[in-house]
Order: sequence, then structure tokens, then C-alpha cells
Amino acid sequence: MARTRVLSGGRSASSADEWIVTFGDLMGLLFSFFALLTSLSTAPKNCNGLAKYFEDNRRLYQNFELRNSKLECVITLPSDFLFRSGEDSVQPRALRRLEPLVKKIKELKEHKNDLIIVEGNTDNVPIHTRKFRSNWELSSARATNVADFLLKEGLPQKQLSIRAYGDQRPLVPYRDAAGKPLRGNALQRAREKNRRVEIALVNPPTKLEEYGVLFH
Repeated sequence: MARTRVLSGGRSASSADEWIVTFGDLMGLLFSFFALLTSLSTAPKNCNGLAKYFEDNRRLYQNFELRNSKLECVITLPSDFLFRSGEDSVQPRALRRLEPLVKKIKELKEHKNDLIIVEGNTDNVPIHTRKFRSNWELSSARATNVADFLLKEGLPQKQLSIRAYGDQRPLVPYRDAAGKPLRGNALQRAREKNRRVEIALVNPPTKLEEYGVLFH
């Protein structure tokens, strides 16, 4: 006669069936483990400290925007607030408003080791002046000057970098839902929204020495 034993919940099983029960319990544990890993890997980056700061100082940061993704917090600075049309020098009034924001970023522990990427974006109006031959050059100069300000305010140089996109990454498309080009006020609003500098606070990158070399 096969031996039986009482399992949790009052169940009983013969010794011949015990491995099935054990295997089922193991699969349940593995499922829970991988479900936990998945939930952790897809959780958005913690931007709560910045979100509270902006909410508490809403009047000071009108037209600013904070977004987050799995890997980064992105602060959008409206270009018209930072610069005069066609120029790359940050206006003094903008610097005075950015100073407390930079101080807050330095205070927040969740951003202590972040890579800080300053991204320049323009609208789609072509520029060709003695100083700037293209929107790409203008966006690069603007990002560089904002990054230089962040550096002077004490953010670590080793964590700072810049990107320049010109007019190639609009937040608002220049065509309507039917695919027709925007005109009039709608076009002006899109251009105003797309002229911007963004500060991305990104999870620290993997160390270079941890990469596997596929070709050398």
C-alpha cells in the first residue's frame, strides 16, 4: 500500500505523487519571482521629488513640463523663456529662475548619480546666419550654454553631456490628423511648443568595462 501524507490545506497525496506537488510549488515560486522582476524592470523612474517641487512652485515655472519614462526624468524648458529669437545666450531672467531648480536637483538623492543630458531643439523655421548655418548648430549652441550654466551651478562635469536635434524631434507634429500641414495659429503654437531645451536625468549607464566586445 502506498503511503500517504497530509499536505497544506488538508490535501493528501501518495509518495509516488509527491514530486508532482513539489514541482508545482517550485513553478509557482518561479512565476512569482519573474513577475516581480518584470514589475521592477518596467517601473518608471522616480521623479516624485521634482514633481512635488514643480507643483509647490507652479507660478514660478509656468510652461515648464516634467515627464518620466522607465529610465529618465525629462524637464522641458520653453525656448522663448530662455533665449531671444535666433540667439543662444540664456537671458538673465531665465538664469534667476533656473538657479533654485538646479539647487533642488542637487538636493534630491534619487538624482545624485544620474547622467544629465541637455538636449537642444528648434522649430522648423530654417536659419542661416553668420553665426548659425543651420537649426542644428543653433540647437547645439543653446544646449551647450545651458549645460555650461548647470556646470557653474555645481552639477558634476563627468555627469553632463549635450545633444542637438535641430528641428528633427518635434513634440507637436506639423501636420494635422488628416496629414495636412498646419497653418496660422495652429502652426505658431506648434513651433512655440517645439522650441525648447530639455534636461534629461538618466539612470547611470553601464560601466564601459562591462560591455562585451563583438568586433575589434
